[in-house]
Formats: sequence, C-alpha cells, structure tokens
Amino acid sequence: MKRLAASFACILSGVVAAYAEEAALAKIVSPAVIVPLPPPLWDGAYVGLNAGWGFGGSNDVPTFGTSIYDWAAGALGMPFGFSSPYVTGLARLEQSGFLGGAQLGYNHLWSPNMLLGVETDIDGAIIRGSGSSQGFAGAVDEHDLLHLQTGVASTRAGLSWLGSLRGRLGYVVAPTLLVYGTGGLAYGGGFANVFTYGAHWHPLDPIGHPDNPVTPNWGNYSDTRTGWIAGGGFEWMFAPRWSLKVEGLYYDLGSATLSTSPSAVINPEAPGSIAILNIATTRVKYDGAIARFGVDYHFGWVDPPPVVAKY
Repeated sequence: MKRLAASFACILSGVVAAYAEEAALAKIVSPAVIVPLPPPLWDGAYVGLNAGWGFGGSNDVPTFGTSIYDWAAGALGMPFGFSSPYVTGLARLEQSGFLGGAQLGYNHLWSPNMLLGVETDIDGAIIRGSGSSQGFAGAVDEHDLLHLQTGVASTRAGLSWLGSLRGRLGYVVAPTLLVYGTGGLAYGGGFANVFTYGAHWHPLDPIGHPDNPVTPNWGNYSDTRTGWIAGGGFEWMFAPRWSLKVEGLYYDLGSATLSTSPSAVINPEAPGSIAILNIATTRVKYDGAIARFGVDYHFGWVDPPPVVAKY
C-alpha cells in the first residue's frame, strides 16, 4: 500500500512539473502580431496654395526704326529712311518678380512607388522689367550739310498672371516623400509698352539751319499668351492630409511685336509741316524660370488601421 501511494505521488509530481514547464515556455514565446501595410498617402484629389519668384529668361529686347515717309531724303538727295536707325538698339529689361496663387490636382498610384497625376494652377504675377536703348543716324545731303538724329526707345514689359495645365510623373521615395517631373500647357497675360523720343540737328551748318523737332511717341501691347511649361520638384507629407512642395519650372510663351505710332520730324522752315515719319518696332519674348513652394490638402488620405494582435 505504501509502495502504491509512493508511485502515485511520483506520477502526480511529474505531471505537475511538466505543466509548470509548459506554462513557463508560454510566457517566453511572443504573441503573433499582424502589422498592416502603410496606406496609400498620395492617392486622390488635392487643393492648395503656392507662392514664389519668377525670373525672365530672354531679357534682351531689340527695337528697330523704320521710315514710312521721308520728304527730306527726296528733297535733299539722301537715302530714303536715313534717319530711321535713330531708335534702333537693344534694351535689357531684367524681368523678375513675385507670383502666387492656387492649384488643384489629382494623383493616382499605379504601383507602390510610381505615381501619375494632373495639376492645374493659376497665379497672379508682377514679373516685369524695364530698360532703354539708344540709337544714332546720320547722312550728308547734296549741299554737303550733315544731318544727325539720335533717339531713345524706353521699354517696359512682363507678365500680369500665369497659369498652367500639367501632367505629373512621380516616384514615392518614402511613404511621406515624393519626387516628380511635370510639364504641359502654359498661358499668361503678357504686356509691353514702348516710349520713344529724340532730336535732329545739323552740326557745322554754315547758314545756321535750325534743328528739327522730333515728336515723342509710344506703343502698347496686352494679350493672353500660350506656350509650354516643364520642371520638377519634391513633396513632403509633413502631417496627416497636408504636404509641402518645392518646385522649379521653366515657361515659354513665345514673343510679341509692337510698334509705336509714327514719330514726326518737323520741317522748321514750314512750321506744322512734316519732313519725316518714323516708327519703332519692338519685339518682346515672354519666357523665364520660376522657383516656388506650395502647401496642399489631400482629400484621399486614408488613416492607417489599428494594429491587431493575436495571442
């Protein structure tokens, strides 16, 4: 009987020891955890604001003088249009200025890292510059009298607003960081105005021929320009639904030509009569670079699901 009780006690102690060991191992083994994949932060529509600075690309603005009437040439035996170069020259405008506005876009992630999108923006701008050029002309008439004429063409030009419709191709470097290239249609409000003035005189004139008054004149241009735009940048999702982007763009809206009204050289021997009529023609190119930053609000943000652990 004593042997039976001892055997039973031995078996019971073995079972208890095995159970205790299994319980200890269960405490050591970590529970299984299901970690969800990060949500697609960049998918969907967004809207935002932007601001930056524009720099003119082609700042050299040429002006050419043309004669449309020249009584003096015919009457005094000089080449027709001899005085027209008086406003021919090259002005440098150094266009630059602030721009800012809003953008609207849509992104589509067609793979975990590749993004296709479209964006449109419209900015008010004060990109502008001014400069002047000086020309000179001269000829000797059939009486050996030297005629000289000089003048200045003062030009001011720029953009009053700029918009675009662009495609975007991006790469998701990290869940919250996107780099992209962009390009498409650009359009904007170009303007220009030109003012000319000058003088006509006769040095070494033995008979004291009076100087000829030259009337000042001007020309204006304002119209919507269209062209292309391209560039790139990066965008950082710094908070849920909010991103900050920095981009550089180059735009080209072509060139425009404007002419002044005719500038008259008055015949001093017959007050009120016109000896010469000249016009100035100026060509302005609307292109340049933009450096700007923007803030976007993303409607397609998906909050990450809670972490679920299974034991």
